[in-house]
Amino acid sequence: MPDIGDKHETNIQRELRVLRDYVHLLADAMDKSTMPFVAGYPDGKTMAFNEAFTKLSGYTEDELRGMPWVLYLTPSECQDREAQAMEELRKTGQPQFYEKWHLNKDGSKTPVEVILCQTNDKDGKVQYYYALIRDLSEKKKAAKLEKELQEIKERNQYMIGTAFEGLAIVQEGKIVEVNEHYASMTGYDTGELIGMSLSSLVTPGLRGMVSPQLSGAAEGTFEVMLNRKDGKTLTVEIVSRDIMYKGKEARMDRVRDITEKRKAQEDKESLMKQLSSVSEELSELKQLSSIPVNAAPPQQTLETLLRNLAQVTRAEGAMVMSRKGDSLTGRASYGFGEAVPADLTESVGEEFPGKIVKEDRPVFVESVQYGEVSSALKSSGSKSLLGVPIKQGSDIIGALFVAWDDPRTENERDAKLLEMVADRCASALVTQNISERDQADEEVGRSLSEIKSTLTSALKFGEPNNR
Repeated sequence: MPDIGDKHETNIQRELRVLRDYVHLLADAMDKSTMPFVAGYPDGKTMAFNEAFTKLSGYTEDELRGMPWVLYLTPSECQDREAQAMEELRKTGQPQFYEKWHLNKDGSKTPVEVILCQTNDKDGKVQYYYALIRDLSEKKKAAKLEKELQEIKERNQYMIGTAFEGLAIVQEGKIVEVNEHYASMTGYDTGELIGMSLSSLVTPGLRGMVSPQLSGAAEGTFEVMLNRKDGKTLTVEIVSRDIMYKGKEARMDRVRDITEKRKAQEDKESLMKQLSSVSEELSELKQLSSIPVNAAPPQQTLETLLRNLAQVTRAEGAMVMSRKGDSLTGRASYGFGEAVPADLTESVGEEFPGKIVKEDRPVFVESVQYGEVSSALKSSGSKSLLGVPIKQGSDIIGALFVAWDDPRTENERDAKLLEMVADRCASALVTQNISERDQADEEVGRSLSEIKSTLTSALKFGEPNNR
């Protein structure tokens, strides 16, 4: 009979041989694999590795054998992540997948993906760790290339339609991208603009007014003045919107030079103001010129002219004075009340209103308190004065002036209005003077008639009685 023990021994030997062959097969396959493989003891030292791992790390087999894995092959910034993976592996027994940087002998770092596993004994105690490592360099390069292509695509997308507009992409307040038209508008090279703060281009006095837009806190359209590199300024319209650029939040500003447009608008507004001013002046002139000089008594005409003049010039007081030699006497007054007598008498000289006649020109006193003004007008409470001569031909026959209770600045419009009214006052004064002379002549005639009558009676009384 065959020996059962020998047959049993033969089966064991066969199983051991098969197992050894399997182990050799795995070892040979692992050693020849292009995927780096490394195994280590629980204390962190390496125990086995393949040729692909030596190529990855740059170390020789002798240098790698027994090398502390974490200390030499894992950079400091990845050690916490690796320790976390090993702890999770010990707790769950499940393979751990994670990415890290692999530290090479020459100091360079290679991006890798690690599949970390462990082998335990029959008591569940870890015997060793092993890891399959995949080099991610090509994958990272491909991802980087794809990202760059995407950025180029984004950049081209944003640049479409901006041939005649400036374009700037701003992140965290700094310019990160501009086109040639933007550079041309500002006078800078594109390289100079990159990294520049957008607020540094804005006219200093306006930075606070547009700070929300400049900081990217607000989308929309706004206007601002930019400083060119040569010191000149230009007015631009900025249309701002939020975008994603290179994976980060950014703001895209489309910039259009509207300097000429703004100038045309300002010219239009100025012209409209001038037209409005002309219209107002025409209305005022109509109001003043509509007063018939000869249709009413001279005194009434003067008072009406003064009232309308005060309303048009927004003055609180107005007066007409007639000249006789070196004296001026008030003929008509408006608005002064008891502060200035209507028959005010002043001398022709250096003080207002006599200065009007002496210098034969419009005279403006910005400050009554500090100007050369007669005592009567100083005490009137007026702050500013303006007067013009009243002329008949080349002769100065009087003066016209207005007074303001609030400080006033000199302007040509007021002087022209006073000169126009002065011409009409001249006619009224002449008429008034003629009327006064006629009245004087009549009084003289009456006096002479009375004297003649008295003398005649006296002569008759003194004749001898012929009876």
